[in-house]
Parts: sequence; C-alpha cells; structure tokens
Amino acid sequence: MSKPEELEGPPTVDSLPASALSERGDSYDERTLIADLNKKKNWDGLLRYAQEKQRSDPGGSDGAVVASYAMFRKGDYSKAIALLQPVVQRNPEDIGAWNLLGESQRKAGQPGQAARTLERASGVGRTSFVTFFFLGEAYRDNQRLDRAIPAFREATRLAPAFAQAWFELGSACVRTGEKEEAAGALDNLQKLDPALATELKKRAAAARLR
Repeated sequence: MSKPEELEGPPTVDSLPASALSERGDSYDERTLIADLNKKKNWDGLLRYAQEKQRSDPGGSDGAVVASYAMFRKGDYSKAIALLQPVVQRNPEDIGAWNLLGESQRKAGQPGQAARTLERASGVGRTSFVTFFFLGEAYRDNQRLDRAIPAFREATRLAPAFAQAWFELGSACVRTGEKEEAAGALDNLQKLDPALATELKKRAAAARLR
C-alpha cells in the first residue's frame, strides 16, 4: 500500500496528488526516476516509464497509477479515472490510487462521485490527511459544508502544519457562521501562512456585511 503522507517538503495543495507516486517502482533507481521526472514536470517522461512498466508487469498497479498521475497533470481527468478504476478494484488497499481517483473525479466536475469515492478511501486511509482534505474539497464543491467541516477538521488534526487545510476549515466555518472554530483556524493560519490568514480575514469581513 502506498503512503501518501510521504511528501517532499511541507504539504501544499499542488503537491498532494503526487502522494499517489509514493513507493511506486520496484527499486531505488525506479523510485528516483519517478521522483525526478515529477520534479521536472516531465509528464510525457512519466507516461513513457508507465507504459514500459505496464508491458513488463501487466498485472501490477504501479504503471497504471503513474500513467494516471501523468494524465491528471496533463488535465485529462477522464483518462486518469479510467486508468484508476481497475486499480482500486484489483487492490482496494491502495490509498494513493483511491485519493487520486477521487481528486480526478472532482476535477472532472463530478463532486458527488468524488465524495463517494473518498468516503470509501477514508475507510482505508484513516490516517491519511490527503484523503480527508480531498474529501472536504469534494463535499465543499457539492455544497455539503456540514460534511466538509469535519473532513477538513480531520485533515488539520492529521497534518497540523498544512496551512491550506486550516484555510478551508476556516472558510467553511465562516460560511456556516461557526465563529469560534473559524477564529481558531485563523489563529493557526497566522502562524503558518500570513497571506492565507489575510484572505480568511477578508472572507470573514465579507460574511459580516451580508
């Protein structure tokens, strides 16, 4: 099972999909190659690696997940979804694949399906902050803030240094009028990311004027 928490450097929204690449590859050299291609944003290079991997190991998951990640980065979410669905059916413990599938569905404009996918993922990756953050986004896009707030809250519990999770939690609480929790999120943001803290203050001020 992949470990999506193994990210290079502090987590950012843009870095989260790359958690699906964690521990892909059968050797140190393969894992280094995948990391290097990702760092260089060489999506075609990742696709070439994935195609070779699928030829040499047609029953494995790594090639399909790496290929789906490359398609995700290229903005072809439907192809990413098509590649990932057989992976999670074949290997339901692959939390990295579940996470990327759910986020691909959300990006493809399917927040309801994304939420259902990530709800299943949360049963597998109970300690994956990536799962709960993506789940919160899916609920938010589906206008279910009552469910988004607990998901973002769990993401902040699992990854207290992840500023964007605090921002999303605070923003959702501002919209629902949960002032005390919004204030707590703001306190954390002021320490982690002053720019996001300023944006959250603006949203809170705008909500008071409505």
